[in-house]
Amino acid sequence: MTIYAFDVDETLEISEGPVLIAALRELVAQGHVVGLCGNYAKAVHTIPDWPRIMSFLGPMGMTKAEFLAQLRTYISPDVVMVGNIPGVSGSSEDSTAAEIAEVRFIQEHAFAEGAR
Repeated sequence: MTIYAFDVDETLEISEGPVLIAALRELVAQGHVVGLCGNYAKAVHTIPDWPRIMSFLGPMGMTKAEFLAQLRTYISPDVVMVGNIPGVSGSSEDSTAAEIAEVRFIQEHAFAEGAR
C-alpha cells in the first residue's frame, strides 16, 4: 500500500491541472490510500463523491512538509506527494515539502503520463 497525497491547484483537473480524478479512483481500486495535501476546499466542493476517494484532507494547522512527515511517521513509510515544482509547473512548494518530509515526489505532469 502506498499513500498518495495530491496537491489540488494546478495539479488536479478540477483546478487547471493534468491529473484526472479517474486516476485517483484507480489508485483506490488498486488498494492504495489517496488524500489531499493542498486546497482541499476546492475538491470537496467540486467532487461530489470525494469521501469515496479521499481518505484524508490536509494540511490543517501545519505546513505541507509537517503533514507529509506525519503521514510517513504514523501511517506508512511509503508516501508519495504529487504536485508542482515551483517556477516549473505551478506555484505550490510541493517538491520542497516532499524533500523536507523525506517522502517521494512525482510532478503532476509525470503522474498524468503514468509515473507511479
